Amino acid sequence: MSWMRKLAEVYDYNDTHVGEFEERRKQRITLLPVSHVMQSAQIEVLLTQDGEFYSAKVIEKENARTIVPATPNSANRSNSSAPHFIHDKLVYVAGDYVHYGGDIKFAEHYQHYKRQMKEWSESESVSSKVQSIYQYISKGHMIKDLVESKILYLNDEGKLLNKWPATAEGEKPDIYKVAPSEASAAFVRFDVLHKNADDSVIWEDKELFKHFITFLNKTNAMESGVCYVTGNVTNLTTQHGSRIRNAGDMSKLISANDDTGFTYRGRFAKPTEAVQIGYETSQKAHHALRWLIQRQSTYVDSRYFITFGKEQTEIPNQFDGTKEFYASCGEDFEDIFANEIEEQSKLLVDTEEVVATELNKAIQGVRHTLTKDHLENVIVMALDAATKGRLAIVYYQELSVDLFLDAIEHWHNTCKWLQTYKDPTTNKIKTYIGTPSTYRLAEAVYGSKADSRIKKDFYTRMLPCIVESKPLPNDIVSIIYNRVKNPFSFKNTMESWEATLQIACALIKKQHESEGYTVAIQEENNSRDYLFGRLLGIAEVMERSVLKERDENRATNATRYFNAFSQHPARTWMVIRKQLSPYFQRQGSSVGYYGMLMQKIEDQLSVEQMTDGPLGPVFLLGYSSQIQEMYKKKEEKEHVSIEK
Repeated sequence: MSWMRKLAEVYDYNDTHVGEFEERRKQRITLLPVSHVMQSAQIEVLLTQDGEFYSAKVIEKENARTIVPATPNSANRSNSSAPHFIHDKLVYVAGDYVHYGGDIKFAEHYQHYKRQMKEWSESESVSSKVQSIYQYISKGHMIKDLVESKILYLNDEGKLLNKWPATAEGEKPDIYKVAPSEASAAFVRFDVLHKNADDSVIWEDKELFKHFITFLNKTNAMESGVCYVTGNVTNLTTQHGSRIRNAGDMSKLISANDDTGFTYRGRFAKPTEAVQIGYETSQKAHHALRWLIQRQSTYVDSRYFITFGKEQTEIPNQFDGTKEFYASCGEDFEDIFANEIEEQSKLLVDTEEVVATELNKAIQGVRHTLTKDHLENVIVMALDAATKGRLAIVYYQELSVDLFLDAIEHWHNTCKWLQTYKDPTTNKIKTYIGTPSTYRLAEAVYGSKADSRIKKDFYTRMLPCIVESKPLPNDIVSIIYNRVKNPFSFKNTMESWEATLQIACALIKKQHESEGYTVAIQEENNSRDYLFGRLLGIAEVMERSVLKERDENRATNATRYFNAFSQHPARTWMVIRKQLSPYFQRQGSSVGYYGMLMQKIEDQLSVEQMTDGPLGPVFLLGYSSQIQEMYKKKEEKEHVSIEK
């Protein structure tokens, strides 16, 4: 139950956000008060101080979010009559619902709602706004008022028109554009004419929130006992929150409504004997979790990932790549690297050191900010539902801030390779050495058209590698290696073989982090896989330069034989060597330079290494590093020629 305790602490520490709306991801969100739920309203009714109808309007979807006072029963209602307070559906708040065509079995819904509102309106120190609303709804002619105000419409029989006829002339009225299914299912919220210009609307009135919580605590009878989360004696509940991941999510993390199956029968007489959770603790924990998901979660398919701290809720996202990480730290990637990389050096080894240095600075800045806010621990959670009714925590880890940030830094320093991106200001392709985001990793490993269920499992499997510094699963590297070995499988797709190769190299480097591979060429590395990769890289650059001079746009032999080379390197290299022979007959220092490089690497390969055994993934590191080294030297040579 530590997750509930931590979430309840997040709620208490951030109670200043309760009822305060903020814009996140193009929607207004807030941390809900205890004993309140969030609903989307379609109709707003404005009343006078005397409880008389004043006006009504249809609410636009972007302004529909409404904080609604609720009981445990109403927050978890299904088919039973369990009204909210103040705001609710027409079937509850309209006394003339049955008169205008509603089913007679719903007549009790209005009576229950009216009885509740009467009890609250007569309670001690109640707001005059509540009394005004009760005075109005007790008259029982809301639908009549809404019809006269051209909000709702009647059919030829004088009954409520639920759906606008397709053959009707004129534009469809607004209510039929926003109603969830039919007009009779519309949710109604109330407001009372304000005495002062700065008065808040009822559904954002914090004083009203507090008064309702006090009223409910006095009138709602609950079993008392020891809360297993806090250890305090308090009111207990067996009804816990739903709609955690989104407004349509009815699955629950905790449920004890199985009184006819075999969840607890035979062991316990009632649910509270299995687990006892305080009502307020449950409310706070679920509201905090819902708030965190809305404002800062990452989701793939039905799985949601949240990283947060108690004192400082916003933590750098572990799924970010190096470029995105700087943005989350409030720094501009272009500003950080524009001068260092361009002016300091063109050497890849220096570029790699610059990125590592700047990453360390950013990490230290985040560490300073978090420790300044006295943040102790970081919690990483993943939630998913196997069925519509049951939600599960599929990953949970609680780490100290230092361990979390050290793990993030370690991930970015050990899973990095050359990456390319388009500069949004200049539209030019730029390169840097860094770690791809988990989104790009998933796209590269499984392809852009892979099932989202596979990708969400990939994110979950990557979590321990990122936040706990655990080794990469071998199958992930095998899958992307087998994809990259077939360059022509990327033909006519939205995916780039070169970009996938770079990401594959990052993952392979991570898998072999103890061996210290770098993007810069390692001249003394005598690994068989690495040397064969270098040979193929030289062949690629050599033939590509010749084809460019001839203005020919076709695949090189190195690309055509890429898969065969990885399976039978010695035999395939002899074929590629033979097909490069015509190029060596050309006059020019560059061809001689390529030949010298090939001879040097062939000399490094021992007789035992020159075999046809399949190459391992490290082969791609040698291939990529050799190509980057040769293009870098070519740029340096051209730069020197221009200066002369």
